[in-house]
Amino acid sequence: MQQQDPNSRPATGYPYPYPYPNQQPPPASAANGYPYQNYHAPHPDPRALLIRRLFIALMVSILIFGLILFIFLIVVRPQLPTVYINSLSVSNFNVSNNQLTGNWDLRLRFENPNSKMSLYYDTVLCAVYYGDDSLSETRLQPFDQGTKDQTPINATLSVSGTYVERQLADSIGKARAEKGSVEFDLRMASVVTFRYGVYRRRRYVRVYCDDVAVGVPGNSSSGKMVGSDKRCNSY
Repeated sequence: MQQQDPNSRPATGYPYPYPYPNQQPPPASAANGYPYQNYHAPHPDPRALLIRRLFIALMVSILIFGLILFIFLIVVRPQLPTVYINSLSVSNFNVSNNQLTGNWDLRLRFENPNSKMSLYYDTVLCAVYYGDDSLSETRLQPFDQGTKDQTPINATLSVSGTYVERQLADSIGKARAEKGSVEFDLRMASVVTFRYGVYRRRRYVRVYCDDVAVGVPGNSSSGKMVGSDKRCNSY
């Protein structure tokens, strides 16, 4: 009987046969313990990408335009016009039986304080008030102003036999008796165009001239503005 060498080793070089010949070996990913995934990266939507790029370009354009406009306004510094009342006189002034009659003659001076921008005034609405009550109004014709220009404007406002409330008539009569003068308020409004080269900007401008005292004693029907030129407030 032949004895087996206890130190003998099995022959190498031949793969060990798969124990289940009718089955395929598991995929490498499963063998390594990781599930197999058939992953494909999604493709971006060309339309969405285009819209995103257009939006970014629009935002950049708006920021650049805003920066340019900001720098322009700092350099040019548009300023509102300055208005003065040079004189205000009243004639044929009478308040009786809740009726008001009078003529207001105005001499105004419009000044353009801008050294780089010209101004164009659309129709100027001018009204004279006593307190909160409008007594008369008129419209002034449009006009231009160059840089640093001054423009004198004359205007006449009239009212004849207009009904007023007794409280207003009593207040005017009391002021004439106690102070010998009546304080009127002047209001003006216009759409002003600021111009610099091709730049145009339209703005609604209001002018308030408050408490303009006119000497009209109780025994007189005419009077003139008390004091010198009066500067109005522009908004």
